Amino acid sequence: MVWWLAAFAGLLVLAALALRRGLGRLGRPAEDPSYQPLYLDNDAVMGLFKMGNYKSAMRREVEERRMRNAGCLAAIPLLSLLFKVTGGSSTEVVAKYVESSEPISVIGLLLSVLRRKDALVEVELGRNSGTVTPNHVLSRKLAGSGAPAGAAREVVLTEIGEFVMVTGRFEAVAARGETLVMRAPYGDGESSAYLRVVMRGDGLRRPDRKLPGGQFPAHCLGKVTSWDPEARESVLEYPIAVFL
Repeated sequence: MVWWLAAFAGLLVLAALALRRGLGRLGRPAEDPSYQPLYLDNDAVMGLFKMGNYKSAMRREVEERRMRNAGCLAAIPLLSLLFKVTGGSSTEVVAKYVESSEPISVIGLLLSVLRRKDALVEVELGRNSGTVTPNHVLSRKLAGSGAPAGAAREVVLTEIGEFVMVTGRFEAVAARGETLVMRAPYGDGESSAYLRVVMRGDGLRRPDRKLPGGQFPAHCLGKVTSWDPEARESVLEYPIAVFL
């Protein structure tokens, strides 16, 4: 009887903690509500998941979003503990979510997971200056290299190595076969350069399958992969997502 009472008391404590945690999250505003999807690579989303590094985080985020939509977010930790709510394997759960959800929901899922795992570096491009908000990995790398305080502002894009969220003013350039290309300027004087973003045409989320005309602000999620010294272009090839 004592053991049963102790177990019951423990479940009550867990339920109270779950309720407090869930109610707190229910009160949070939707993440990045102003973003509008321009491009999304669903295969890249699932590729990240299958790598395993983000499997548990993506699964947990999907479960929380499902429970939030049902108005029962507070029950997640307790249900996971008692019943191991699965609805199939982890891969199936995330795959079905990606296939059935709006692009903006998938983008929000990925952003939330990368931020939860501290795997995202924020980059703001500018003509005269740019800023980099490092995650812990990049901060340790800069500290280990003996870089002075504030050096994150001058970090080379191709040396970041982490996932980046790059914000800048882009302009469409000539397409290459089935790919679309846009680029944004940054820096000034001798250090001026461009960020070139190469995308698959079938990933564009516009009815006309074209990039916006003129200059437009955009946010690109992916990894900067290379540097073209002749064109003075950093290249972000096949981003996971781009949104306006």
